[in-house]
Amino acid sequence: MPIKIAGWQKLSLIDYPDKMAAVIFLAGCNMRCHYCHNRHILTVQANQLSFDEVLSELCQRKAWLDAVVVSGGEPTLSPNLIPLLQSLRSLGLLIKLDTNGTRPAVVRQVIEAGLVDYVALDVKAPPRKHLAITGMSMEPVLATVKYLKSQKRVPYMLRTTLTPRLTTSDLLEMGHSIIKGASCWQIQQCRTIGAYSDAEIRAMVVTVKNCAPHVVVKGL
Repeated sequence: MPIKIAGWQKLSLIDYPDKMAAVIFLAGCNMRCHYCHNRHILTVQANQLSFDEVLSELCQRKAWLDAVVVSGGEPTLSPNLIPLLQSLRSLGLLIKLDTNGTRPAVVRQVIEAGLVDYVALDVKAPPRKHLAITGMSMEPVLATVKYLKSQKRVPYMLRTTLTPRLTTSDLLEMGHSIIKGASCWQIQQCRTIGAYSDAEIRAMVVTVKNCAPHVVVKGL
């Protein structure tokens, strides 16, 4: 299958909530976030790994796995995302999609086709800062947030990486104008120069703890 796989992780205990998962990283992204930890795969132009080889090894390892995560980059950009998910579905594992939400129609399509069991959507910034931080308009992301909140087919989480460009006021704005009504909000530590300390992050999270039934912190 001609799909740009930049790499994969054979076992992760943190990428699918409460599950043992493998993670497939698809190359290419339409955002340019300054703190991206997968920057090296954003402009990959050719397959780094054969999907058939990855699928074969997953078949051998599936007895020790609960799930597989399709991440990136931005996986919804891949023209072969649907057949990839269909092939993974044949393994009998749960499937989680990580997305930046810029292609709401694709997110809707894979959910309504029953090809994913969980979705994690990155909410990078409040609308007034979104273009500066990501290089893209936030309108399609907001449409994806709205769809995830409205559908009942799969569980989902909204995720925010706490870059130093975000303040407590920004987090509050996001919590009340975007996150409110979502089932889970995961706030992630940013691993870059000038990142907030653990204590600062905990203090910031306290201010938004009532914006979702589950507000959790990853990375501390």
